[in-house]
Amino acid sequence: MVNSPREIQPLAGKDKQPRPSGETMVKYCIHCGKANDDQAVFCIACGQRFPDQTPPPSVQQAVPAPAPSSQATNVFTAEIGPGAHEHMLTDVYLKDSTGKVLLVARKKSLLHAEYTVVDGDEGVIGFIEQKTHLTHRTVSIEDTNHNVQGSVQISNIEKNRAPPSCWLEDPSGNRLGSIVFSAGLMGFEGVRPDGTAIFEASFPTGQGMMQGLRELGRRAYAIRLLDSGFPLNMLLTIIVALDQT
Repeated sequence: MVNSPREIQPLAGKDKQPRPSGETMVKYCIHCGKANDDQAVFCIACGQRFPDQTPPPSVQQAVPAPAPSSQATNVFTAEIGPGAHEHMLTDVYLKDSTGKVLLVARKKSLLHAEYTVVDGDEGVIGFIEQKTHLTHRTVSIEDTNHNVQGSVQISNIEKNRAPPSCWLEDPSGNRLGSIVFSAGLMGFEGVRPDGTAIFEASFPTGQGMMQGLRELGRRAYAIRLLDSGFPLNMLLTIIVALDQT
């Protein structure tokens, strides 16, 4: 005598929600193809258990911390701060994206545009000196032996109250690039003769009017260095030169 397959009644799970009246939904057994109630736990034909419909708890995978952005290492802040005269903003600070001081141009005297350049540990690494000519001013960065490493040239000729013409030169007097102003002294960029951008600088925006005025008062520039080979002491010299403008 052959027994017909025993019907196995669906087991009501504790967390199964009642189906609205009149709604019929089915699912098919992957073993025998029999249509079953969609809430059945076992197939009514072959008795095989349906796969668990409840998704297993997700396992949170450890996500490695993102590597520091290469762009973050090329973002700097240059600002005017106090020096030997505590209540006067005379020195120029160059900081990295974390606020760490990298270079400082410390003004030697209130009467002359001469600076001693120190690193973050106050070690002397060079000097910045200005010379005035008939048609322009030269602000040079020098090493500790006073050898010129580069300079910023600033025209003395004013044109319709626009920012002066500024350009960069190497120790031999060859032009390295120009400074192009986009909003007066509020924003500018360094551009090589072939049009390649060296850096972009501007006052931080979006911080409110009062904060913006404070940034303007201390000449706090946000700088994005696009040419990683451009010397930081030259970048500092540019800010010093423009602060004298």
